[in-house]
Amino acid sequence: MEWFDCNCSYGRPARPPMRFAADAGEILREMDFCGIGEALVYHANQRFESPVTWNPILSAETHGQPRLHPTWTILPPATGELPDPDDFVTAMAEHGVRALRAFPQEHRYRLDGMTFDPLFRLLVKRRVPLFAKANLVDLKELLSDFPDLIVVAVNQGPHSLERHLRPLLDAFPGLAVETSYYMVEGLIEEFVDRYGPERLLFGSGFPDNCSGSALLRLAQADIDAEDRAAIAGGNLKRLLKEVAL
Repeated sequence: MEWFDCNCSYGRPARPPMRFAADAGEILREMDFCGIGEALVYHANQRFESPVTWNPILSAETHGQPRLHPTWTILPPATGELPDPDDFVTAMAEHGVRALRAFPQEHRYRLDGMTFDPLFRLLVKRRVPLFAKANLVDLKELLSDFPDLIVVAVNQGPHSLERHLRPLLDAFPGLAVETSYYMVEGLIEEFVDRYGPERLLFGSGFPDNCSGSALLRLAQADIDAEDRAAIAGGNLKRLLKEVAL
């Protein structure tokens, strides 16, 4: 089984959790302990401080680490903190960044068309996936504005959100779900039965979660081996391969 974690971070934030990886070397050791081959990573301070400072630091610290794939964090184009969308996407290509992250609560913005129209139009065109830590009401607003945007909803749970989630999955085929909080017994099996495996991506949620919990839940799920392999890493590899920067 090839495990490719789509949702983990390293780095010491101002208020660190009980257990975390301080640097790239430590996150690799955490991955080795759990048997995770590759990871789509971000630095904790891309979430809790300014992406203007920490996007470049992440790229520098993961350079030359083939198992760690960097993701940058977005901010609204109107503030001018990050380069304009065209230059931002060009810089992504130069630094090997093939996915983005959004933390609207931490960075205090609305994740919608009014706020991000020029950037998200480019992401749709270039098929860049957006890993969004946002509630499902905000994701509905986003996908209503950009139904063709590839969005991966992360950190959804740990209780079942199916009454909110399933109408969105039915309406927006570009929406996928990451598994770090998808822990209720039987949810992975029922998701695969209803939607197929293509829209589930393995994520550990480390360090908010223990790396091994989501891995164990997927490893023991009562699904076909081919479906498990797709969720464990195949789906993420496919999404990243489709990016056209």
